Amino acid sequence: MNLLRHLFLLFIFSSLSYLQAQPPAVFQKSITVTGTAEMEIVPDEIYFRVVLKEYLKDKTTIQIDKLEKDLIQAVTAVGIPKEDFMVESVYGDRWRRNKYKNNELYHSKSYIIKVKTPGIMDEILDKVQTESVYSVSIRNFTHSKMETFKKELKIKAMQAAKEKAAYMLQAVDEKLGVLLEVTENDNNPIPVPFPQMRQQWANVAYDSIQEAPEEYGEVGFQKIKIQFTVTTRFAIV
Repeated sequence: MNLLRHLFLLFIFSSLSYLQAQPPAVFQKSITVTGTAEMEIVPDEIYFRVVLKEYLKDKTTIQIDKLEKDLIQAVTAVGIPKEDFMVESVYGDRWRRNKYKNNELYHSKSYIIKVKTPGIMDEILDKVQTESVYSVSIRNFTHSKMETFKKELKIKAMQAAKEKAAYMLQAVDEKLGVLLEVTENDNNPIPVPFPQMRQQWANVAYDSIQEAPEEYGEVGFQKIKIQFTVTTRFAIV
């Protein structure tokens, strides 16, 4: 029994000696700041949605197969690769045309065409019959170097955070230490708003575009705004 008591007391004294030997925790002064970087870029990957629709000419229906062939020729003529031209969806049923011969039933088909500039889309549309194009709209747009731009912004955001922390500490006679922590806040690219007058041409029927007044001239394409923010914590020395 005495042996157990001695062992227990020895354990207690050893633990106290170990705790007393540990250096006291040092409070680390720090500063937390955010850094932001942003840029606007003109997209070079624009996805147009083109809808072709059969139409009546001299009491004869110009069928979708002919319209599609003309569009393929137009796309090929301007140098669009096959992978940048695809069918999106098909509307209408041939069996219904046969069943309701006395009624107008026009087959339609939509396509996605990726171009570098809106001018290329104009070249394509100039090579097909205006009556066959039911509508043209912009489905999406981005930039081929988007990931590179994001990386550059992340670096600039970190530099901005460090610079902010340095001049804030300088104002109170303190010095910037090492980076202790960083949190990245990845913001999604957003379109830069255009004036209302320009927006109205972004998603309209092709025949309406053809009638756009000449005084609009060459309308610049909508830019993309990329923004990146980091939250950092630096030591104060």
